[in-house]
Amino acid sequence: MIRINLLGDDTVRDNTGQLVLAGYGASVVLFLLIFATMQHFMNSGIKELVAKQQELQTELDRLTKITVEVRDLESKEKEYNEKLLVIGRLKKSKTGPVRVLDDLNKAIPERAWLTGMKEQGGVLRLEGRALDNQTIAVLMKDLDTSTFFDAVDLVETKQIEDNKGVKFKEFVLSTNVSYTGLGAIKAKEEASADERNGGGAPPVPEAPLPGDKEAVSLAPLGLKRVS
Repeated sequence: MIRINLLGDDTVRDNTGQLVLAGYGASVVLFLLIFATMQHFMNSGIKELVAKQQELQTELDRLTKITVEVRDLESKEKEYNEKLLVIGRLKKSKTGPVRVLDDLNKAIPERAWLTGMKEQGGVLRLEGRALDNQTIAVLMKDLDTSTFFDAVDLVETKQIEDNKGVKFKEFVLSTNVSYTGLGAIKAKEEASADERNGGGAPPVPEAPLPGDKEAVSLAPLGLKRVS
């Protein structure tokens, strides 16, 4: 049998469009795959950062609590030390006046006595009488050797006579007083150092005779007379 091809020869088909579509589809798939991978890594990184932040916040809260506890302990320690200081001051103030009066009593010579005493602002004013200037000088020296008294100074001295004709020296002394005994230690250490370096107290003159009516000079004693 004879077949007749009425359509002619087969034509070559153009597949370029299909290739382009296939390449585009593959690109889209690849892009989506890359995007998904990047999103996965980003999410993982975010989770790690969030976990790290929570860890740091927990550590910060722990350190903050410790800091508060340390400050609380420091505050309690300061309060405790202040209480100890107050207790120490109370103990010293309890025993201080007794020891001050004891040293004062020991410093008064036999030929002298006190007629008045007043303390204000750490300064003690002593009023009294003595038989002569030398006794007053001994009293001042003995007061100055005590750790409770410092800067002993003669404010006033004058001669008086009682109704029996006996002459006395009436005096007024001023001295710094420290009931803890610490205020005068430094000054006395400095005075001791001066004496070791060649200094010394001026000589004390002999007492005048009771019948001597002449005015007694107090300059050799380092004292001044106030009329």
